[in-house]
Amino acid sequence: MKSWDEKTWDGRPHAEVEGRKLTEAQVSFAYTGDVTGVSSCRYLMYYGDDVAWTTALEEIVADGGTVVLRHVGAYRTSVEAVIEIVDGTGVFAGAKGAATVDWAEDGRGTYTLEYEV
Repeated sequence: MKSWDEKTWDGRPHAEVEGRKLTEAQVSFAYTGDVTGVSSCRYLMYYGDDVAWTTALEEIVADGGTVVLRHVGAYRTSVEAVIEIVDGTGVFAGAKGAATVDWAEDGRGTYTLEYEV
């Protein structure tokens, strides 16, 4: 994760608002490995009493093309998410597949992207 900027829907820093809230996070990630590039991601979140529900769209600009991912999930004590490819360009044109992510406590994650073109 390169950056995470999260605010409530009325523009306040999310950490300053306790309890139930709606937020938007503008996030960027850097990818290395078989897919190398950077991404821009927008999360919409609802924080309830014991869960944060999330949905997001992410565009990865990678060597050879772009990949657009849709995230749907929740955060309780760990991240639970379904991540699927919804579009691609260049070498990723027509790609279909999904991703899984394992998050470490230091904020670094390992994405596994399985797809076919």
